[in-house]
Amino acid sequence: MKKIIFTLLIIQFTMLIANAQWIQQDSLTNQALLDVSFINRNTGWTSGRNGTILKTTNGGNNWINQNSGASNKSLYGLSSVNSNVIYCVGWFETILKSTNGGDNWIIIKNGLVGGGHSYWGVYFINENTGWICGSGLIIFKTTNGGLSFDSTFMPIAHARDVYFRNPIEGLVCGEGAGMCRTTDGGTSWTQIVMPVGNEAADFYKMTFIDNNIGFTQGVGNNKVYKTTTFGISWDSIARVPGADESYCIFFSSLNTGYCAGTYGRMFKTTNGGYNWRQENLLKFNTAFINSLYFYNDSIGWAVGGAGKILFTSNGGQQLVQISNNNEQIPDKFQLFQNYPNPFNPTTKIEFNIAKLSDVKIIVYDMMGREVQTLVNESLKPGTYETSFDASQLPSGVYFYRLTTENYSETKKMILMK
Repeated sequence: MKKIIFTLLIIQFTMLIANAQWIQQDSLTNQALLDVSFINRNTGWTSGRNGTILKTTNGGNNWINQNSGASNKSLYGLSSVNSNVIYCVGWFETILKSTNGGDNWIIIKNGLVGGGHSYWGVYFINENTGWICGSGLIIFKTTNGGLSFDSTFMPIAHARDVYFRNPIEGLVCGEGAGMCRTTDGGTSWTQIVMPVGNEAADFYKMTFIDNNIGFTQGVGNNKVYKTTTFGISWDSIARVPGADESYCIFFSSLNTGYCAGTYGRMFKTTNGGYNWRQENLLKFNTAFINSLYFYNDSIGWAVGGAGKILFTSNGGQQLVQISNNNEQIPDKFQLFQNYPNPFNPTTKIEFNIAKLSDVKIIVYDMMGREVQTLVNESLKPGTYETSFDASQLPSGVYFYRLTTENYSETKKMILMK
């Protein structure tokens, strides 16, 4: 009897279903994608296995396959300097360059499969000066756009990522808790002792939000490490709960960051890496996510297994479907007043959808400038709730607008800090 009553209560009461606001973009390939890089909101590239390089000029609405000339190589690293000059590196001594936005690729180096060094990381500070890291305790530097490279010893056997804040100060991270720093443009490298204790920690990616503050993450131990001194010292600030192996990390601002890895698991922080929550990506069935790029806190891409490219325009904002059973389907579209209002710094917005529709909810400031997209997807009939986090915004009056094919409504809200 108790089970029957419980079942009836479940049917009668509101159903809460959280859906992360990520959509899948059509990559036109099933090859695993290993890196992604954008130069602005619209123009970017992704690279992957079997020489795959794709380009978009409209934020990923369309991806175009480019002929890399290295069809049998896994391309692990991208560095886009500007709209014309892009470098790409991969396994077995593969170095590619484009000077026309990827329409054509120059093969700087293309070693035999199974031989030589393999390259994972590449970073160019301008069109001519850049560094490439990979296997073999060596890092390569060019100052003439790849016409020639100099190699120097670097004490990480498998270096995964490289980043320079200026022409002389740079960092390299890699396997075995490897972290090295240079202050002479890469001529010599000093190994940094990372606070990993007795745990194994391979570092695959670094992410910096300014000239001093950056983050990395251990692949195996899933701990997040932060520096405020451009790598001179690091602190272990958190362990990401629920992560398996974390391949990539990206912070779009001091507070907002993402990490992802095996089993298509992605996690988000909004307090500088100290707490993390898992994004709901189950519907995409992504084997793994290998690289992330965020243009700002709202707009970002994730690439990984089976050619999957995931995109968000609202930072993976959680949308809650309050009800969708037949007895509670709304008879009209409706946008409700946010609550609480005034608010600081978060508020909730509820709305009704009367029929299957493409729905957008966008927040604007007093000047009519778009602040954040909260919802941008096709929704079935039902009552929904989303939240708006204004922790990065100044106090003031803001507007939020619900639009569908045949309906539009705008309301005002007040942020008071």
